Amino acid sequence: MLAVLQARPDQHDQLRAALTALVPLTRAEPGCIDYTLFEQADAPGTFYMRESFTDQAALDEHIATPYFQSFAKRFDELLDRPLHLIYLNEVV
Repeated sequence: MLAVLQARPDQHDQLRAALTALVPLTRAEPGCIDYTLFEQADAPGTFYMRESFTDQAALDEHIATPYFQSFAKRFDELLDRPLHLIYLNEVV
């Protein structure tokens, strides 16, 4: 899955910090396979989180963690538009 997050113009650094803080916590979750943050090179403030979990239950557990819930409560403050999730199926 890819999560696409667009920062409000005045919240670029704050969104980057909040996302960066999630990475080591999420990578330590037993069901996490991959959790990698990217920023679009030609569009600063547009972030992509590449996420892979062992199954839907592991993703649900991630979403329920206190640190993710704390981040989610800041969506209105940090994001210029709603979080966009792109679900992917591995091909090769």
